[in-house]
Amino acid sequence: MFVRSPRDKTALALDLGIALLPVSAWAIFLYGGRAAVLMITCGLFCTILDFPLQKWICRAPLKDALSPFPFLTGVLTAFWFPVTVPLWFGALAAVPLAVCRAFFRYFGHRLFNSSVFAVVALSAAFPEYMSRFTRPFAYFPAFTITLDPNLVQYYRVRTPLELLQGGTLYEDGMIPQLYGYASGALGAVAIAAILLGGVWLLVRRQLSLYSTGAYVLVLLVAAMAFAPEDAEMLNYGWLYLLSGGISLVAVFSLNDPATMPRTAVGKLLSGGMAGALTFVFRQYLGGEGALPAVLAVNLLTPLLEYFTLPRDYYGIGKRRKAAPKQAAPAGRQS
Repeated sequence: MFVRSPRDKTALALDLGIALLPVSAWAIFLYGGRAAVLMITCGLFCTILDFPLQKWICRAPLKDALSPFPFLTGVLTAFWFPVTVPLWFGALAAVPLAVCRAFFRYFGHRLFNSSVFAVVALSAAFPEYMSRFTRPFAYFPAFTITLDPNLVQYYRVRTPLELLQGGTLYEDGMIPQLYGYASGALGAVAIAAILLGGVWLLVRRQLSLYSTGAYVLVLLVAAMAFAPEDAEMLNYGWLYLLSGGISLVAVFSLNDPATMPRTAVGKLLSGGMAGALTFVFRQYLGGEGALPAVLAVNLLTPLLEYFTLPRDYYGIGKRRKAAPKQAAPAGRQS
C-alpha cells in the first residue's frame, strides 16, 4: 500500500503499522489468541510468497522485494476474517495478495486493492466460513486448524449488518458497536480503534478527507433517505455507518494511493461513487457491499485520473516540455 507517495517507503510502512496497532490489539482483546495467530499467519505467508514473485519474476531490487508492506497488507486482510475461519485461510489469502502486488510491479499499476481483492475471492470461494460470526470474548483454541462446527454454532450470533438487512436494528445501540462488543470480523467491529488509526494516518497525511468524507457522507444521506418508516432517520443513518466494514473501508481501503486517484477531485469522485455503490450493493445484493464497491472504483481510477489531472493552457494533452535551446551561429555569440 501507499506505493505512489513521494515519501520514504520505510516511513510509510511505519505509519501504516502504527495505524494498524490499535485495531490489532483490540481484536486480540475481543477474540483472544486465535485472532493474533490469524493475523500473523496471513502476514507471514504473504511475505513468504511475495518475495520470489517480486525478486525473480518481476526483477525487483532486493530492497523492494524485502518490503514490509506484504506483511502489513496480510494483517489488514485478516481484519476481514471471522475468528472462526480455519488457520489455512491466512496461507490461502497470500495467493491473491502476492499476485496483486506482482501485477503492480510488472505493469506499473495495481488493478485492485490487494487486501480487498483477497477477501472478495475468499468470500466467493468459501461463503460458509466467511459468514460464521460469533460473540466477542468467546475465546477459541488459538492453534486448532479447523474449529468444531458444533462449538462455533453454539457461540454464533447475528451481526448488526445482518440484523439491519433483516429489517431490525441492533438493540444495544451505537456504543457497543463503537467498542466492538457487537459481533463481526476481527478488525471491523471496533470502530473506535479504527478511528484511532485513521487519526494517525490523517496527521501523517496518509488519509484524505476527500475520499473518506465523500464516502461517509453519501452513505449517511442514502441511509437516511431510505430509512424504514418506523425508524428515526438520523439514528438509522448512524447505525448503518457503524455496521459491517464501512469504517475499515473508509480509513484504509479508500486511502491506498496504488489504487485510488491522486487528485483531490478524483478522490472526491471515487469516495462518492464507492459510497453510492456500497448502498446499492447492500440494498439489492445483500452482504457487505463495501468490498465490491471498492473494486469497482479501483477499475475506474485510471479514467478518473485522466480527466482530473491538470492540463496545459489549451486544455488538451499533458503539460508540454520546454523546447531545447539551439546554439547561436558561430560569429554571433556574445
